[in-house]
Amino acid sequence: MKPMDPKNRVAPRKILLATDFSPASTAALPHALVLAGHYRSDLYVAHVIHLELMDFLPAEESPTKLQQARRLTEQQMEPLLEAARKKGIPCRPLIGDGAVGSVLLEMVHQNGIDLVIVGTHGRQGLAKLLLGSVAEEVFRMAPCPVLTVGPNTSEASAMDVQPRHILYPVEFVPDTSRAADYVVSLAEKFHARLTFMKVFEEMAASSEEKLQIEEPVRHWLDDHVSAQSDLRQRVRFQVGFGQAPEAILKCASEHGVDLIVMSVRSVDPVLAAHLPEPDSVYAVVRAASCPVLTVR
Repeated sequence: MKPMDPKNRVAPRKILLATDFSPASTAALPHALVLAGHYRSDLYVAHVIHLELMDFLPAEESPTKLQQARRLTEQQMEPLLEAARKKGIPCRPLIGDGAVGSVLLEMVHQNGIDLVIVGTHGRQGLAKLLLGSVAEEVFRMAPCPVLTVGPNTSEASAMDVQPRHILYPVEFVPDTSRAADYVVSLAEKFHARLTFMKVFEEMAASSEEKLQIEEPVRHWLDDHVSAQSDLRQRVRFQVGFGQAPEAILKCASEHGVDLIVMSVRSVDPVLAAHLPEPDSVYAVVRAASCPVLTVR
């Protein structure tokens, strides 16, 4: 694999910010504004009205309640749209109703969205709504990358959301994932340090095992970063041992990482919720102290 030509680097033109107007989703707004500003993207602010909440109303009241909900949504959206306008970012509202995850994905397809940004409170079980199971549904099923802003990043402001240190866990060697293109593009765009990481279940002991650890270092740079790029001066390699989520989160915490980029498989989110072991990607998204960009 040859390093990607700079003119083909990632450049999202349409960014969708999904919100339910909670503090968790509002915390994602600064990230949307920074990325939209840097890439000169159009920003779509999307909200889906839960029709399930109206099932308990008399049939004659449902249309009236839906109209009231739409008017309230328009009022709540206005401060978010105004924040974008003040920065000169083209923006428009998207309001739908129905099953939140399905409607959001339909919005993504219909509007040709290149990047979705969503907040999550990181809860599990019955407490998971937009900011939980729906966030997982979106990042597993969306045709574009998804930036998830978790509860531990809720204090972020517009002044400190630019990624200065990016962590990229490498699952396979050679690395043929689309996530590699995104991580290199972001690191170059924001002049960030880049740590790419390989996690092994057990500590290396033999010479052969140590050689396997060194293999990602030898090949990853040549495969993904141009020899002329100054990013090569900002790349380091990190080895982790044990369970992947714990190793990734530990590395991010200890090294001041402010963006994690991960590949994600297109697994049905309902099936993923019933897997015998917690999914690595969602475990990281739920507990990370920084936003997580997932790329299918």
